[in-house]
Amino acid sequence: MTYRHIDIDYENLQAVIDNVALEGKRIIIQKQGKSMAAIVPIEELEILQELEELEDEFDLKAAQEAMKEPGIVPWEELKLELGL
Repeated sequence: MTYRHIDIDYENLQAVIDNVALEGKRIIIQKQGKSMAAIVPIEELEILQELEELEDEFDLKAAQEAMKEPGIVPWEELKLELGL
């Protein structure tokens, strides 16, 4: 990834958005040299959202499988045992 310093203000914000939307460039916003946020094409955001959904599905399946293991006590049962 190539980095280039640009000052974003109201005057050039549209040009920055055009670079991202039309040319597929990624813009990293920094504050005092530290990366704080990024402006990415909407297609990349949609891919990230799909990956998050797939990760959630994977985690759910893993949790459901773990619940089938011997020695697992359901939360509701544990609350009763502890008087919660």
